[in-house]
Amino acid sequence: MSANLPLLVEIGSEEIPAAVVPVAAQWLVEQLAQVLGVAANTGTWLATPRRLIAHFDAVAERQADREQTATGPALAVAKSADGQWSKAAEGFARGQGVTTADLTVLDTAKGQYIAAVKRIAGRTTADLVAEALPRLLRTLPVPKRMRWGRQAEPFIRPLHWLVALHGGRQIDFEFAGVKSGRLVGGHRFYHPQPLEAGVDLEDHKARLRAAHVIADPAERQLIIERGLRQLAAEVGATWRQDPQTLHTVVYLVEWPAPLRGEFAQHFLEIAPEVIFTTLRENQKLFTLNDAAGKLSHHFIAVANTLSESSRAVVAAGNARVVSARLADAQFFYREDIRRPLALRRQDLDTRIYLAGLGTIGDRVGRIEAIAAAIAMQVCPALAAQVQRAAQLCKADLTTKMVFEFPELQGTIGAYYAREDGESAQVASAIAEHYQPRFAGDAIAVSVVGQVVAIADKIDAIVGCFALGLHPTGTQDPYSLRRAALGVLRTLAEAKLPISLALVIDVALAQLPQSLRAKAGAPLRDQVITFVRGRLAAHFSGEFGVDATEAVLDAGFDRVDSVQPRLLAVHQLRQHADFAALAAAFKRVGNLVKKSATAGDLGAQFSEQLCEKDAERALFAQVQALSATTAAALAASDYPTALQALAHLRPQVDSFFDGVMVMTDDAGLRRNRLALLGLVAGLFSPIADFGRLQG
Repeated sequence: MSANLPLLVEIGSEEIPAAVVPVAAQWLVEQLAQVLGVAANTGTWLATPRRLIAHFDAVAERQADREQTATGPALAVAKSADGQWSKAAEGFARGQGVTTADLTVLDTAKGQYIAAVKRIAGRTTADLVAEALPRLLRTLPVPKRMRWGRQAEPFIRPLHWLVALHGGRQIDFEFAGVKSGRLVGGHRFYHPQPLEAGVDLEDHKARLRAAHVIADPAERQLIIERGLRQLAAEVGATWRQDPQTLHTVVYLVEWPAPLRGEFAQHFLEIAPEVIFTTLRENQKLFTLNDAAGKLSHHFIAVANTLSESSRAVVAAGNARVVSARLADAQFFYREDIRRPLALRRQDLDTRIYLAGLGTIGDRVGRIEAIAAAIAMQVCPALAAQVQRAAQLCKADLTTKMVFEFPELQGTIGAYYAREDGESAQVASAIAEHYQPRFAGDAIAVSVVGQVVAIADKIDAIVGCFALGLHPTGTQDPYSLRRAALGVLRTLAEAKLPISLALVIDVALAQLPQSLRAKAGAPLRDQVITFVRGRLAAHFSGEFGVDATEAVLDAGFDRVDSVQPRLLAVHQLRQHADFAALAAAFKRVGNLVKKSATAGDLGAQFSEQLCEKDAERALFAQVQALSATTAAALAASDYPTALQALAHLRPQVDSFFDGVMVMTDDAGLRRNRLALLGLVAGLFSPIADFGRLQG
């Protein structure tokens, strides 16, 4: 019986991009687990900018032997009536490396087949790992690779060492001109000489620590967080929580050393977002809040160094770079505010948006018209603010500040709008109209911002569709899927009482006449189909595909009603009799649909034509529930409407048990279908029950 021994793998290189490090290390462990035939959670990964480490506590020296069964031709083909093997059987045996005497018969659902059962000897872990690692390193999921020196094998960064030890025994392999060994690198500056890898993970971590490398990213994060709190407290400040920068910095250093720096206080006149972007995005520094909760002129850097003197150099260097960038930003700010946004609006007329859609100035004109139409429906009292916000929403694209910090478009416009004396509503809407900017981002808070945000995004969608720039597969260069979801989320979450079709029609009407004529009538249908698909994708994960499709088939023009109807259907599904209730309503809906296709629907229901008590009872119950259901639907109280409909089930069941709907008597048939149409009309505004499963 082979012993279970620790397996340690380390890949050492030049500094790997921080975003790649954890992804690559985790993937390496998962792939090695597949190679070894063990669960991925039995492995552990550690990583620094210069190393990817994979470890398994207990891996057998050799895989267990296994049986492999290969199925051949049918027995009737493989053997003759007198029991002789056919040429087909002999060829199969030869191909499997066995004799016909070794063949067996398998009973399957399709009949009897011959088979060859071979015993495969388990391979050693050393052989498996040596064979797999070059392949895994070659296919590591990274965005870019590079070549160096004279070797032709690319990798993320130039390799320096490869180590694979099983129970302390070296596993030999080679990749990109580097042969595996037992030595790994320590800290680049404080332990440049190589050291021998540990036998197991704890031993290896201890050896690396002695070489000034903290291999565990969780431990590095704790050290950084402790330093952030301590250094901030020393100047009466607090660390502004920033998980994204923290995660990045953890994978930028091997021996984290937090240190504090500062910039001149007069830079605080700049918009805080500019300072955040400069410090966090560009320099990977941490910002602080002062005792009053405002942005402090102190910041914290995390160095990969040991000595106090070198830390001081790092702090001074960061302060110098930050000050230079903030000085530029301050200059841009002072230059930009000399010219109001209202005057900058005309500059957009010289900037091309997309060929066929004119300039950005043309686009702003379309946004103004769309926003005005939406405002008349949802907030007529704010129409003037909506128009002004739409007029100025892109004006900051002409500023020096946005040219330097493009990710702050909208945000900068809001600050400049306040400087220009614009109302708080207009300024906020300029910043908010880009929201949601990414998955999980909040929608615009103000109604004015919501209206301009919808106008901005729907114009982009219809314009690109008119040009034939549809998203395809994974390709969506104009972020139309995100724009569509932004429109839908804003309509739904803000509960804006407006028709989606109206929004789309207004947007289409603003397109150049030549473009509308070229795109033709299908353009509207294409946009609606696209938007419906995004709506389905958005809700399917939470409510299931069938419920989402059932609700959307009942209508999605009022997007604000979709989620409440989905919640009502979900609540109804918890009802003990849901399956029977859904089946009854599904039968009603299916008959009504078929009769509409056959031309049997459209007759006015007449109680005088009823022959059966079940018909009269069903009609009476429909009449009794109509007022309650109508009131609930008018109030968007969909749970109450569906609960009321649950009382219809006994009468619906009795109707189908005792009444022949599709009778040969055309008048009677149409009257009964008209009655079912009344029933369907009660629940059809909520969902198409025919789409629900179980």
